[in-house]
This record gives sequence, structure tokens and C-alpha cells, in this order.
Amino acid sequence: MGFRFRMIVWIPTLAYAGFLLLGGKNLASLGQVVWAVFLGALLGFLLAAMFTMRQLRREKRFARLHHC
Repeated sequence: MGFRFRMIVWIPTLAYAGFLLLGGKNLASLGQVVWAVFLGALLGFLLAAMFTMRQLRREKRFARLHHC
């Protein structure tokens, strides 16, 4: 899985999760909705980056082990 695919999956998913955790239809204010969606999207971006770096480290380690 590439970084772009992870971003396509994680960012909207966690933005929506942030919206749902806010309470769905019982919204207090638009600012809170925007803030929750922004934090969810930011978390999604960070997770996508983290999992991509983890995959690259694993591939390097397995390539080193296989090469020896």
C-alpha cells in the first residue's frame, strides 16, 4: 500500500470519526464541528505517514536479511 492510498483511506475516515464522536446530529456549534473534523483529518494524516515509514523500515530490514 502506498502513501497516497493510505492518505485517501485514513484522512476521511478519521475526519468522519471525529464528527461522529462529537455527537452526530446534536451539534453544539459549527466551530466545534470544524475543529473535530480538522483534528480527525490531522490524526489520519499522521497515521498514514507513520504506517508508511513503518512499512519502508520493514522492507529495508527484510531486504538486508535476504541479501546476506
